[in-house]
Amino acid sequence: MDIAPTLAPAVAEKPAALPGWGEFFHMPLFRPGTAVRMGDQWETVSHVALRRQELAIYLVGHEASVSPSRLFLAPSAFTTVRKR
Repeated sequence: MDIAPTLAPAVAEKPAALPGWGEFFHMPLFRPGTAVRMGDQWETVSHVALRRQELAIYLVGHEASVSPSRLFLAPSAFTTVRKR
């Protein structure tokens, strides 16, 4: 009985990352108590709401909501890789 030589299974290589995708992504995280800059002033986030599919940021001492594009907040890092 002849046994044909077999090849070892190929080790799967890590797939190349898609442009814009990696192990981490960065985005601002607005939550109550966070200090943000609006213009030349520091403000504090009171609460955050989703209204008509838009993110509405409410600041302490302001009645109207503010668009996130008017605020500056250093982005937080989030992982996209599960730990085993």
